Amino acid sequence: MPDLTLDLPDELYDRFCEMAATFDVSAETLVRQTITLKVGCNPSSNCSPISTNFLSQFTDEVLAVADNEPVYLIDADKQKYVLLSIDYHDRILTPGPSES
Repeated sequence: MPDLTLDLPDELYDRFCEMAATFDVSAETLVRQTITLKVGCNPSSNCSPISTNFLSQFTDEVLAVADNEPVYLIDADKQKYVLLSIDYHDRILTPGPSES
């Protein structure tokens, strides 16, 4: 994964650090997840789930991603979950037309 260095105002960096502590992740992880989500990509993976606090903060954006692919979550007790829309669920469980 390529590295990207950003010069952030102190106030913005401090805000990310405060939010990251609430989400129980590093500031770097929070910035990466936020940028990823804001450009319309999935900020989660099975190995790197987003926190339920992140979900609460960015509900509409996370649900938009879940329309097309699973979003992996982790709660404060480290229990893992997968969020996906009913439409996505039905698409992956409904067999497509058979190729004959």
